[in-house]
Amino acid sequence: MEKQFMYTINDIDFTLPYEGYLWMSNEHDPRLFKPEAVVDAQLFSLRNPFVVEGYLYHRATGVSLSIKYVDGQYLVYQHKVEPSDEQHPDVDHIKYLTLRMSGSPTLWAKFLRYWKEKANDECLGMGVLEVEKEVFVGFSDKEE
Repeated sequence: MEKQFMYTINDIDFTLPYEGYLWMSNEHDPRLFKPEAVVDAQLFSLRNPFVVEGYLYHRATGVSLSIKYVDGQYLVYQHKVEPSDEQHPDVDHIKYLTLRMSGSPTLWAKFLRYWKEKANDECLGMGVLEVEKEVFVGFSDKEE
């Protein structure tokens, strides 16, 4: 499993089509990208309105992006999802029911939850699993 790194908006390849959403500061519902679509990079150059948060996933390359606007700057985390992550014993498949995706049928946001073993003093120094990260991997129309 590859580590997650922080990037800037300029590191995002806006020529690729992404599945996901971006939530603008002046909108009640997020902008949905399903099926995959090219994201307008100009959305990130605006001072007001601005992108509050977003999750984007490029299925062909396995690139997952988490975008948050905090204290006047964008925090962008990128994770490369490997095909082996789907079956890895330390990775869970998680789905969250989306509630405010207007104009869409019921959607489930899919994430991979990565666990990592860490020593824990409260457990006599034995290793315990802790959540390392959750990575967005698109939408599903079914809970499954």
